[in-house]
Amino acid sequence: MGPVLAFLVATPATSVSALLVCYALLGIKFTVFIFFAVILMGLVMGAVGNLITFEPRGRMSPLQRTEIAIDPVCGMSVDMERGLKTEYEGKSYYFCSPHCQAAFKKEADRYAIEGEAARNIKRRLASALRFGFVDMIKEIGPELLLGLVLAALVAAVAPIGKFVGSYLSGGLGYLFSLVFGLIMYICSTASVPLVHAFVSQGMNIGAGMVLLLVGPITSWGTILVLRKEFGARILLIYLGVISIMVLTLGWCFSMI
Repeated sequence: MGPVLAFLVATPATSVSALLVCYALLGIKFTVFIFFAVILMGLVMGAVGNLITFEPRGRMSPLQRTEIAIDPVCGMSVDMERGLKTEYEGKSYYFCSPHCQAAFKKEADRYAIEGEAARNIKRRLASALRFGFVDMIKEIGPELLLGLVLAALVAAVAPIGKFVGSYLSGGLGYLFSLVFGLIMYICSTASVPLVHAFVSQGMNIGAGMVLLLVGPITSWGTILVLRKEFGARILLIYLGVISIMVLTLGWCFSMI
């Protein structure tokens, strides 16, 4: 159980994009602390998970995986079970069509060494550019926009700002952040501008750290999967350990 619970904690808790946004809005202190806090939480949750006895309800069928190769001639992805196969110098090459296979046989040295290396560089460069300027924007854009909208409401609506400054500057802020984070799923990127708005209106920085940590970890998807696959006992242990850790880490952060 340890690796499973550690994965469920560490994976959604933060990301490269969330750390960059955190550095831009909240500064290096928040960024460094949350980075190491997530690692610590994953280790602690993994250790706790290893102490839990769990009996699987039934044998799980192994996942069927499709092995994919790259056609050295055209660069297309090829199912290794269905593609055309050719052996060359002790290495297997797979092709999407007889045409590519025939072209490879005519100039095997070129496609196996020089051509493949050149295409690998082009594919990696194209993949990096596509991820940086297309995929990442699609991934974090809506979430970041949601966080900015919520942050704008906190900063612009006077009653909300007054409530935050009056009641969430002390210990009540920790409880609010914990309950709010448990009830409302906020992804790691979207939570940053929201916490920035709360802190700007007077929330305790420790309570802000609690919200940054607990919001992304306790999504309803995670809760439902834990309840269905591992039972209510594992779910309660998971939520209990997370609550204790985030409150402790938030208090420690406020003391720095």
